[in-house]
Amino acid sequence: MDALRSIDLTLAAIAGMLDETAGEIRDAKLEPTSDHLLRIGRALNEVFEIRKAIFATRPDLEPNWMRAERPPSPDNRLLTMAMVDAIEYERIGDFSGAVELFEKFLEAASSPLHIDIARNEIQRLRKRLES
Repeated sequence: MDALRSIDLTLAAIAGMLDETAGEIRDAKLEPTSDHLLRIGRALNEVFEIRKAIFATRPDLEPNWMRAERPPSPDNRLLTMAMVDAIEYERIGDFSGAVELFEKFLEAASSPLHIDIARNEIQRLRKRLES
């Protein structure tokens, strides 16, 4: 197996493990949960940046699901930024502020996938407001 293929497979496995771990941290309510999730999110982003560099050199290694999403929705970046900021609001207990970020995102969003994710986050945050 060539080096880039091996690196990409390793990074894909790491991304999967990080994603799974984020869910476990959330479910276990390991405090400070939002800080831990933010760290994992940043790590996932770094892994993805390396994979993008691999795909620029070796497009044949790029998974089909990534090709199908081209060009990327501008909502992807905007939602990611909203989620990172919302984690900070959650960390300080300002759930209303986090909800407002997602509501503002929804005003400009056009991607059904990203709209659904933002609505789910709003619902989750409102439940935290009620408890």
